[in-house]
Amino acid sequence: MSLKKSLIQIKMIEKGIVPALGGNDLSEMLASLSDEERKVVKRKFRKIWRKIAKKDKSLSYIMGLNNHEPTRFNKTARLTYVVSDISKKITE
Repeated sequence: MSLKKSLIQIKMIEKGIVPALGGNDLSEMLASLSDEERKVVKRKFRKIWRKIAKKDKSLSYIMGLNNHEPTRFNKTARLTYVVSDISKKITE
């Protein structure tokens, strides 16, 4: 694992979200949490991706903002852009 990936995962833990860089990892990590922990982590993740989507209007459609039934593509985009945002903040 590269140093950058490790730094991204550490930053994700500091933000209180699951340090997953892919969908399969995310599912496994969420399954390992208790119901209460899972609820908190999902809420923090939702807060982060919604903030990103509201900041950049072009991403709001891709991430499925205001979409009550997000597609698999929307969910993947959310994780991708959250990881990308954290990565940008690390390199700054």
